[in-house]
Amino acid sequence: MTVSRDSRNLPLEREGAGIMTVSGRDSLSDRFTIPGAAVPPEARISPSGEQLAPGAVSVCKRGVPGGGEGSQRAGRRHRRRAKTMGRYPFVCAYRRYLRGARARLQESTLAERERKLHFQSKVILDLHGKGIIGTMNPSSFTEDDIIEIFLAFKGRGIACETLRKHLTMLKFVMRECGNRRLDDMLAKGKIVVGSERKEPFSFPREELETLLRISGEIGGWDGAVCRFAIAMLTFLRLRPGELRKASVKDMDINRWTFFVANPKGKGRYGEAKHLPIPDVLMPYVLEYLERRREHLQARSIADAEPLIPAISSKGVRHYSEQGFGRVKRRLIAKSGISFKWKDFRPSGGQLALDSGVSIEQVSLSMRHASTLTTERYYCRARADLAFARVNDAYNRIFEREPAIGAK
Repeated sequence: MTVSRDSRNLPLEREGAGIMTVSGRDSLSDRFTIPGAAVPPEARISPSGEQLAPGAVSVCKRGVPGGGEGSQRAGRRHRRRAKTMGRYPFVCAYRRYLRGARARLQESTLAERERKLHFQSKVILDLHGKGIIGTMNPSSFTEDDIIEIFLAFKGRGIACETLRKHLTMLKFVMRECGNRRLDDMLAKGKIVVGSERKEPFSFPREELETLLRISGEIGGWDGAVCRFAIAMLTFLRLRPGELRKASVKDMDINRWTFFVANPKGKGRYGEAKHLPIPDVLMPYVLEYLERRREHLQARSIADAEPLIPAISSKGVRHYSEQGFGRVKRRLIAKSGISFKWKDFRPSGGQLALDSGVSIEQVSLSMRHASTLTTERYYCRARADLAFARVNDAYNRIFEREPAIGAK
């Protein structure tokens, strides 16, 4: 016995047990058997409408042998569409690149690259929405698409060094997708980033002293952290992450050394080192360690592993970048001087250089492999000081000589 219904009607009329068939568009090729129903020989029909022999195997509409539930699942597997990169192919591509880079890059580097690539994805989405580029898939970027993306980056006022980093990130993502057009364009000079020749930024001595003073006026734990961080980053020329991730055991006040346990490039080219603490820094260190002890004691904490502990309901941890940024913004609001934590490292180098320390010695103290890095990104001889010193040298040379051209 059979039960039939029109595929356009919702109710299914049941007349009894047996085979169930559904007719759609009155075509035999659209009939399929319902799982669990008995199939008499006369109901065994091929997709072409021919009756099958008792021992023959029928093919259901999904194109797999039989008509049961398992065969339908197999049919769905056979009909599965190829994987795509979805509505946002560039986002999928850069996330795949970052996943593959986890074994060779530090978390901070991955976070920085993710921020840059997220910015690029918004630019690319905007260009595609306006019809300026033909695709958002980096595997299909043409030279015209790459030029438009480059011009969009440049039109947003991005500095040359940052623009060069963005192109490098874009190049890595395109390589991940098997597209090397950007490599070829850079090699052939079709895209030229250029360079900005300007002196590295550093604080004048007066502003540095102002920040140290006002950080002490803020008071509380935030003021202690600001004052200590400014002194350490300036006089030891540390990177912010090297201080933020430091442990209390890295500070040895018996030998007056600081151990840089988390240098830039740790595990690859970075080298952990003990740095001697200069005399000018010692009072700031002792002041901070006393404030740190009081801060922990007030919260009934015997001791903590981080040199600069961040205490919350989750326990005691190292400060995050966001936590360090919150402390910085409070000092900026109080002092009216805008800065980044990384500005104090070149400021310390510039102070030493202006005082007559050679560039070679300043470069070594900043743990650079070459003085070129120091002069390009951190500190260099100031033109006004250079002219003044040359003038003094001339005065010493010709102090006993008669005036040139005197009658």
